[in-house]
Amino acid sequence: MATMATTLTSSLSSNPKTSFLDTHQSSFHGVPLSSPIRLQPIKSTPHNLSISMSASSPPYDLRSFTFEPIKESIVSREMTRRYMMDMITYADTDVVVVGAGSAGLSCAYELSKNPSIQVAIIEQSVSPGVMA
Repeated sequence: MATMATTLTSSLSSNPKTSFLDTHQSSFHGVPLSSPIRLQPIKSTPHNLSISMSASSPPYDLRSFTFEPIKESIVSREMTRRYMMDMITYADTDVVVVGAGSAGLSCAYELSKNPSIQVAIIEQSVSPGVMA
């Protein structure tokens, strides 16, 4: 990767730098273009622009849609079920550290120094280390 970056940098730096506004050379390859680009402003003419909206009502009443309130316990239960199913299905760990406070994070850090041990941390709140 470093060799590719060095090769790319050396090939870029070997080409002379061209100005962005220089129309005689392409800024990508440094090859002269067949004809210089000339930009000229277009004469503007007054146009009558009109925007119209239909005054008729839509074919449905937006106020007729009603939704049942979602209970937090149902959402929480479903999120926990999905998370735990993913943990059971995909997670391959040797050690599970419960709690991401100062002790849990320190324990997980020390265990993770061994490359043959897979460590997972479970925390009940959204921010680890807050009560540390």
